[in-house]
Amino acid sequence: MTAADPEPRRDLAAHFHADHDEPVPDRVLVIVAHPDDIDFGCAGTVATMTDHGVEVIYAIVTDGDAGEPADLAASDLKAIRRAEQTEAARIVGVEELHWLGFPDGALVADLVLRKALARLIRRVRPDLVITQPPVRDLDRIYASHPDHLAVGEATVCAVYPDARNARSFPDLLDDGCAPHTVPRLWLMGGPSANLHVEISAAFERKVAALRAHHSQNDSRGEGLEAMIRDWVTSTAERVGLPGAMVEGFRSVDTA
Repeated sequence: MTAADPEPRRDLAAHFHADHDEPVPDRVLVIVAHPDDIDFGCAGTVATMTDHGVEVIYAIVTDGDAGEPADLAASDLKAIRRAEQTEAARIVGVEELHWLGFPDGALVADLVLRKALARLIRRVRPDLVITQPPVRDLDRIYASHPDHLAVGEATVCAVYPDARNARSFPDLLDDGCAPHTVPRLWLMGGPSANLHVEISAAFERKVAALRAHHSQNDSRGEGLEAMIRDWVTSTAERVGLPGAMVEGFRSVDTA
């Protein structure tokens, strides 16, 4: 399954539903903790963006090698999950993936992770960063994995102030990583979402991207599509877009 021919980027704004003026990005960096986090959280949005000519780049902080299946060696699971995420990215039009190689299940939002993310932001130089929310949601505890929270917190810190501040990690300047200001940050989902992206035309590719993660999702069978369909349609109904499919974000002005 491949993405449709790109439509003019100016039409992308019609997919954004918010009570504020949401800029259309040129280059997007999506930062998450594990393989498949992107596909659960925002693969429909990614596909919609790439359809409209937006360049999207992925950063996955761990290899997901501390998870299931438990009977696989960590090294084998690492290779499998990297391959699965690479294929899932291809389905939604993404070719550039950065693997940061931090330990799965042991992430903390410390200066080491912040520096790695600041370096990547300075190299990629996106005008939008999408990441996981740093706040625990007790109504959706599975979405609040400690690694997700750590990546969300470290990414917010890397966007502001680390990536833009020349005095943050000054040795990055010696590596040719000049400061970069990210003007917009989107946090995936959560009860405080103030932006909803209409993904109806990309829904099948979102599901296909999730199915590419065979090691994680084959056991869900047909229930996977039903679960995702319920998520995106119920969210649409809740925000006054009945009949649509949407993914929600908290959009933050970080300029």
